[in-house]
Order: sequence, then C-alpha cells, then structure tokens
Amino acid sequence: MELHANRELIELLGDVAMFRELGEEERGEIAARMEQKNYDSGKEIFREGDPGGEMLLITDGSVEVQKSRSHGAGSIVIARFERGGIIGEMSLFDGMPRSATVITVKPTKVYILSEEGLNELIASNPELAIRLLKGVAMLLSLRLRNTSGWFADVF
Repeated sequence: MELHANRELIELLGDVAMFRELGEEERGEIAARMEQKNYDSGKEIFREGDPGGEMLLITDGSVEVQKSRSHGAGSIVIARFERGGIIGEMSLFDGMPRSATVITVKPTKVYILSEEGLNELIASNPELAIRLLKGVAMLLSLRLRNTSGWFADVF
C-alpha cells in the first residue's frame, strides 16, 4: 500500500510532544492515515456523550473543551487548545463516549486519526504503533499530572 501525506502535517507532527521521537518516515505513515476537516468559528466538533473513536490534531484555529457540571445545569471550560493540540485521544483507545464537548473558538482545521486508521497502522507497522501508543500514554500521564496539580490548588 502506497501512502501519501501532507508535508506540513508531517512537520507539525514533529513539533507535537507525543510524535516528537518519531522519524520523518514514521510521522509520514501516521499522517497518511489522517483525514483533514475544517470547522467554522463557534461550531461543535463533538459533544459530551457522543460516540468516540477518533483523535484530532489541531493544525489551525483554537477550541474550548467544556465539561458538564455534575450538579445543576451548565458547563465549565476545562481546557483550550490551539495549533498542535490533541483532542479526543481517550475515546480512540477506550471506546467510551466523549468525556467532554469541544467547540471551536475561531475557524479551525484538524486532522483526524480514526480507529480504522489506527488499526491499519497496528497491522502494517506494529513497532510504530507501539511507539505511538507510548506517546499517547505520555500525553495522558501529563494531563493527569496537571489535573492532580489543579486539584491540589483548588482543595
């Protein structure tokens, strides 16, 4: 199978922590399995509770991540991401519904790695898939550490 990838995306992947340790050819294999999608400002990319199965890399624009309050109505902004930000990674790996709502703050371009794309990568290059999974584990660990720090400051 011949794969083709966007040069700009390959370079951006090299600037993102979870992909930084991968070589250009490896980033190209991942990039070739990603699909571009554009959103206008104020658009919902996905809603808390929606089915997951995709991880998104923001290449232009910015988004807010909102979480519904467990008591009462409304939601709270829990994070903001811009170029190089990764969203949706949890549902790609755990198969659970989306844990939060993501809304664009300005026009936003993303590249999407679907469950199908991940499975193709696992089948065609298991060693690369393991390195990618390590990068995701690093990202999740960093986010958990940040959340723990936030809780320590709040409580």
